[in-house]
Amino acid sequence: MKTKGTWVVEGLVTGLIGYVTVVGLFALLNLVSGEGVFYTAALLGSALFFGAGGAGGGVAGPAPIIAYNGVHILVSLAIGLGAAWLVFQAEKNRPLWYAVFFVFLAGFIYSVAVMGVFAAEVFRLLSWQRILLANLVAGLTAGGYLWWRHAQLLAELREED
Repeated sequence: MKTKGTWVVEGLVTGLIGYVTVVGLFALLNLVSGEGVFYTAALLGSALFFGAGGAGGGVAGPAPIIAYNGVHILVSLAIGLGAAWLVFQAEKNRPLWYAVFFVFLAGFIYSVAVMGVFAAEVFRLLSWQRILLANLVAGLTAGGYLWWRHAQLLAELREED
């Protein structure tokens, strides 16, 4: 059994994995589209912090990139901590597994919806496909880490069924 403090470390690692995954994915998509590596972060930072709207209304310089990435990493770490805490609770109380599954599913849907409403609908900066892809890939990599760290829990849950 893991100690109580272990979930904090796992949560921070999980959040970092999700953050790096999304940053890497958008950097790759930006390069393939012929844009700069930080193009998406600059657009979202300009819209979120400087009121610039639309794809052509970005603020020049590193400020929107740094500001957006600051928010993005904090949100990713919070999500990672929440996910790790839920898995830790499921290890202590097996019937919580079902609640954990639905919280993960609801969290995924919520994050796609929030980013979709703000980035795709309000500011028209990102497509729904990119938002869905980023959330899906981040969920798979960060969730895969938690899955790997808690393989014993998953094996025990399979035996109980």
